[in-house]
Amino acid sequence: MTRHNLADRGTPTLHTRVERWECDFNNHWNVRFYARSFQMASESLASRETGRNPGAGVVATRHIRFHKELFANAPVVIRSARVGDGAFGGAVMHLAVSEGKLAATSLEQGIAHGESLPVIASDALSSALPRGIDTAPVDTDWPAGSGDQTLELGPVRPAELDHTGGLLTEDILKRVALASHHQLAAVGYTPEFVQETGISRMSVENRAVRHGDPKAGDMVHARSRIIHVGEKIFNVQYHLFVPDGPAVATVEQCFVAVDLKSRRGVAAPAFLRAAMPVAAS
Repeated sequence: MTRHNLADRGTPTLHTRVERWECDFNNHWNVRFYARSFQMASESLASRETGRNPGAGVVATRHIRFHKELFANAPVVIRSARVGDGAFGGAVMHLAVSEGKLAATSLEQGIAHGESLPVIASDALSSALPRGIDTAPVDTDWPAGSGDQTLELGPVRPAELDHTGGLLTEDILKRVALASHHQLAAVGYTPEFVQETGISRMSVENRAVRHGDPKAGDMVHARSRIIHVGEKIFNVQYHLFVPDGPAVATVEQCFVAVDLKSRRGVAAPAFLRAAMPVAAS
């Protein structure tokens, strides 16, 4: 298969950098800030094309793949293009580039702009298109099931809402990160386990589907469940909602178990598979 260099493709739509306080317990740029940058690029693009910033709701579905770790002080440019053909034809593809290397990509669907962007054929984007996460539509009705963790994630503050009243992308993923931490710790992926074994986990792909927006003061809850465990990867799905109120978002993350010394994937811990929900007979 031909490998395509995507680092110089597309049109710049955002320039930013990695701040030290934005790095996570693995010491690299947290997922929420990759997503925030992609969101800002989409708003920038919409404003450029329409003269109006539609805010958080500019993207209905965002599918991110991670290609390279970024550390504090790294410069980041988001370059944007449209997918020219195939199943995702017409979608916007954002390319996060740092020092000439591709760091992450974001496929954005349900988006009403992008006509001004250059077009890239889908075969050139093969490394950026969804791989570890199903792209089927998700339902806002997500009933509780066996193996779920239900978590209270606190009230929405006014500072978490943008100029249109939409919940900020980074605050959706902040709550997902909290749900993930508790979900995985409950089944054995504790900080002590990571410290003793040197085996952590890193998100390699995620998909976020927005359903609706809470209001300032609403209490956000999450249901979280492990839905797949492979040799080295595992997937966790999260549903954010307001009790007796709107569904907020459904997010799926694909993780790889990683040896922190070698920075290479290793066998997923056995307790993850043991925590999978048991199908009814």
